[in-house]
Amino acid sequence: MRRPLALATLTLVLSGCGNDVTRPPETRVPDPPRGTRKVDIRDSGIRFTAPFNWPDLQAQGQRVGGIQNKLATVAIWRYQRTEPLPESRAALREVRDLLVERVKRRDATFALRSSELLRRGGARAIELVGRQTMAGLPYEVRSSHIFHDGAEIVVDAYSPPAYFQRLDETVFVPLLESLRLRR
Repeated sequence: MRRPLALATLTLVLSGCGNDVTRPPETRVPDPPRGTRKVDIRDSGIRFTAPFNWPDLQAQGQRVGGIQNKLATVAIWRYQRTEPLPESRAALREVRDLLVERVKRRDATFALRSSELLRRGGARAIELVGRQTMAGLPYEVRSSHIFHDGAEIVVDAYSPPAYFQRLDETVFVPLLESLRLRR
């Protein structure tokens, strides 16, 4: 009689009584930035400061790099241009209008919230902020088009709408403000 009781007790101890629930890791909500590190994409002449806990995106095709954390991404693209870069504000406005038209043609769901002509990394730039659909899901995006050294450098920073404002203030805009370009 003692043997079954001891065996039942041992079984309960080894099974942990079934009260512990192991939760799967969070795979959607981007982590808040922790610390900073320098990222240098030497081949493209691009440097910026990124959160320490946001891993690098590897180069792939025209994408020269970037960073990513779960559903939030900063992808950096470099397109060599054959036509002259916009030099004046009037030329930048014209390019901005063409850019918005092209984005809307590619994604009919795109809704422009704001646009700005400014300087990023010491070069003329156009910045668009809006909402679009990627892989069937809504995303908020800050897309910066920087004209430098015969190229258009595009920095696309995006996340699901619920996280965008927090990430825009703590990751996206600080990264863009730290951006440095070399020839």
